Amino acid sequence: MNQALTFCRPISRRGQVVVPKDIRAYLGIRDEVVFAVCDDHVEIRPAGDHFLEQFLSLPRKARSPSPAALKSMLEPRHANLR
Repeated sequence: MNQALTFCRPISRRGQVVVPKDIRAYLGIRDEVVFAVCDDHVEIRPAGDHFLEQFLSLPRKARSPSPAALKSMLEPRHANLR
């Protein structure tokens, strides 16, 4: 089993937490971190190239329908209400 250092930090009223300076230095954290929710706990990792690669590999969502397409989808339903 891996041995871990554990730090307890307060959460501000705005939901902010300070990552201790020693941890930031050890992990090379500068500007961003990645929060990963894993079952019953949260992992905080430095944001790096691997995060960007994972993000870019996610399937793209279908584009939202245009206003004209929405209108054409809703017109038959509105006709029944009249």
